[in-house]
Amino acid sequence: MDAVAYIRVSTNKEEQELSLENQREFFEKYVGNRNDTLIRIYSDKGKSATKMKNRKDLQRLLSAARILKEQESKLKGTVKFMFQPAEETFQGSKNMIEHGILENPKVDAALAYHVSPGKMPVGLFMYNDKGTMMYSVDGFKITVKGKGSHGAYPHAGVDPINIGVHIHLALQELIARETDPAHACVLTIGQFKAGEAANIIPETAVLQGTIRTNNTKERELLVRRMKEVAEKTAAVYNGSVKIEMISEVPPLICNPALTDEMIGYMKEMDIPGLTPVPDVSASASEDFAVIAEKVPSTFMYLSAGYTDERGTYPAHNPKVQFNEDVCPIGVACLAQCAVKWLESHQE
Repeated sequence: MDAVAYIRVSTNKEEQELSLENQREFFEKYVGNRNDTLIRIYSDKGKSATKMKNRKDLQRLLSAARILKEQESKLKGTVKFMFQPAEETFQGSKNMIEHGILENPKVDAALAYHVSPGKMPVGLFMYNDKGTMMYSVDGFKITVKGKGSHGAYPHAGVDPINIGVHIHLALQELIARETDPAHACVLTIGQFKAGEAANIIPETAVLQGTIRTNNTKERELLVRRMKEVAEKTAAVYNGSVKIEMISEVPPLICNPALTDEMIGYMKEMDIPGLTPVPDVSASASEDFAVIAEKVPSTFMYLSAGYTDERGTYPAHNPKVQFNEDVCPIGVACLAQCAVKWLESHQE
């Protein structure tokens, strides 16, 4: 490949120019350069950590698309670029599948990178070719229905707060007493809302939470038992519940052969500091797992951190800082892996 494009994202133009020459030198050495095109995307100050992180993913994918498009006649197949929306609500991959992302032409393999900030140097790539890379997530909303009454006359009503408290406590026992301790399982209630006045028993209470696990069978067990516990606990106290599933994402399990193949292509570039970190598993979740359920896939983290105080804050913290030196590495790896995989899988 002899033409490149790269995208820079920053909060101000002065900062943006600081590592521009370093990125240009990187591309000239590891990808090649001819009339290079610089695409710049400026971001507003005060944006959330999630938006900044997603911009880094977007810029790498756009840059790789530009490179491959300029070399389209030399490709040994078709490359699709998945600009995944609604990642944080776990709806994007499912929606794109429903709208045909894996068809016309049929997709044979998928590769995804995700930037990871923190106290670590740029150049690490983290993967898992043996087990679960990221946990499943099943988000749920439990609406408890009782009967409102005055606080002076609780016997005249059905207290949904009391029911919600017992549901919350009972759900914790699912982890302690019903799941296999050999597997990782997490059940979190992050929201409990009820009532408007101190002396009124409300009509309803709402609990929202998530179930996460690295095991498919445990996931099925926990989702089923969450519903049973909520319904039967409410019935004990003369109430009822309505349960809504907000998200339903399986564990992210990468294809071992494809993962090892992509790692091989990345190593071929001999990028200084590019270092594999195997067997990484995280209790966070990623709806790319829905893609991985349907086609052979691999997912890797690319380190975008700093070894000094700038690496103090993790992703989703409003003070997080992403090291933009990861951008040319990500672009080069995306383009390299796409080209090499197509060359190696000719029918």
